[in-house]
Order: sequence, then structure tokens, then C-alpha cells
Amino acid sequence: MKKYILALIGLMFNIMQSQTNKPEYERVYIEIGYLKPLDKLSNKFDISPSFGFWFRNRIQKNDYVDLGFNFFIPNNPSNINFKFQDTILSYKSRYFAINIGARFAKVLPLSLQTNNFNFEWNSGVGLALNTYKAPDEIDFGDDHSGEILTTFYISQGIKVNYKNVGFQCHYQWLPYGFFSERLEKNFGSQSLMFGMVYRQ
Repeated sequence: MKKYILALIGLMFNIMQSQTNKPEYERVYIEIGYLKPLDKLSNKFDISPSFGFWFRNRIQKNDYVDLGFNFFIPNNPSNINFKFQDTILSYKSRYFAINIGARFAKVLPLSLQTNNFNFEWNSGVGLALNTYKAPDEIDFGDDHSGEILTTFYISQGIKVNYKNVGFQCHYQWLPYGFFSERLEKNFGSQSLMFGMVYRQ
């Protein structure tokens, strides 16, 4: 997981270094808000604090691509079941989950006089990770002491920006069960992320 984060930070740094002129748009987006689990995911944890960092690059006039990540700290997580050989084990959350990826944004001005007031429609795709730990009393040796749920995610969101501040809401689909045969069935895959954005 660390190598994905370091690679993403390195990519964003290289893009920033390549920009020699003063930007005509805000490049850095810092997000703070909440993630609300939906449907079957709603009994895995409660509404949880979420934080994000994104770096924006222009494709053409009103079309952009954002590279970055959002992570959240599961609040009041429930234990989940994993299969190990012929046994079902209850794993605890490590209180960390992260989405790393890209968003493709279309910006629509809401004012004829200024570009500071606008609406965004964006679509995202990337890698989602959620971490769990086996019970301490179980001795696996060096194997199966922890589980990282890994899957892809897709998202669809809206954002309203005024000057350096914005408000956003994103629907996310993360099919954790697609890539783990050991995970309990009907784990859940839907969430809603909302909050504030500071851009610079």
C-alpha cells in the first residue's frame, strides 16, 4: 500500500515541477468531510471522517483530470468474517481505508463575470484498500495475520466552488467481494462521501 502512495506522490510532484507558468486555475484540492456507508455496507461501520488530497491538470478548456487519494477512518467498525482453511475467523478493523486514483472533471461556470463560481461534474476510478487484523489469540506464524481488502472503485460526484472553497458529494461503488474468496458474502459495496473542499 505504501508503494502506491509514494508512486502517486512522486507523479504529482513531477507534474507540479513541469508547470513553469502561473496556473490559470486552482491545482491543489484538499478535502475534508464524511463517508456514509450505504445498503449492506452500513452495518460494517458508522459514518466516518474522510480526508483527501488531489492535484489537478487541464486536458482542455473546461475539462480536467485530478490525481490523488481519499482516506477515511472507520468509526465504530464491526468485526467481519474471513475464511481460513475450514474455520471462520472474526477480524477487527485496523481503522484505515484509502482510495487512490483519478477523477475526470467537467467544469461549468455559474457566472458570466468571473470564473471563481462554478459547478463540477466528475467521474472517478481507481484502487480501494481496506485493512483488517486477525484475532491476537490465533497463531498463524507469518501467514494470514492481516487482511487488506483490495478492489477497484468507481465514483460519480458533483461539486460547487466559490473562490477557494467548495462543497462536494460523491457516490462510490467498491465491490470488495469481487476479489476475495475468503471474505464473508454480502459485505457491501456502496458509500456516499460529502464535505468541504479548499483549493489553491
